[in-house]
Amino acid sequence: SSAFWIDLGALSGTLVAVDGTPVIPVAGSRFPMTMAQRLDVMIDVPAGGAFPVFAQVEGKRDRTGFILAAPGARVETVSGTAESEAPAVDLSLEMKLRASNPLTERPADTVLAMALTGAMSPYVWSINDQAWPNVDRPVIKKGQRVVIEMRNRTMMAHPMHLHGHHFQVIDLGGAALAGAVRDTVLVPAMGVVKVAFDADNPGRWPLHCHNLYHMVTGMMTELVYDTFA
Repeated sequence: SSAFWIDLGALSGTLVAVDGTPVIPVAGSRFPMTMAQRLDVMIDVPAGGAFPVFAQVEGKRDRTGFILAAPGARVETVSGTAESEAPAVDLSLEMKLRASNPLTERPADTVLAMALTGAMSPYVWSINDQAWPNVDRPVIKKGQRVVIEMRNRTMMAHPMHLHGHHFQVIDLGGAALAGAVRDTVLVPAMGVVKVAFDADNPGRWPLHCHNLYHMVTGMMTELVYDTFA
């Protein structure tokens, strides 16, 4: 239930996939990552060196990590506390990402409008002001191109995760893009994110905030469709 900045320190890397799907490579040494997201980063370790790779919690100096060491390199102890606090994880990386294998172009068959709602007091989080399991489940059908517009009406960011599918990020704050194909996207406080996917895997699939403290109080729904829908 924490969001991190992945800091390669003295190294640079190439991001080649997110959430298990390839993206057009992005070079860098610092990458934001929210709950449930995964990053595949290729790194060359110089001969003879030892290089810490940190994951620093947003808004804190606390960090964890590991050390990549070439054979024979001297490995020294490093501090678990950074010199300064990390900023909030944001969409700076998401805006750069482009899918290597984007969805085929076709119009949406259905658009689901989802307001992310709730507050710190009382500590209840919801979708469309409905807390799981007392929700109106969205109606979709097999074979449809589905667009979900997630509009965050709260002062907290929410990492929204869909089971059973990968979606493509198609709009961030009103800016259209052919973004990454992935299964988790951060919707910032008071922000709007649109994603699209093809309903090609019938079943009952949760869609929820992957800050599990938010999910457990109600920020979850499910997409239900079958082979006969």
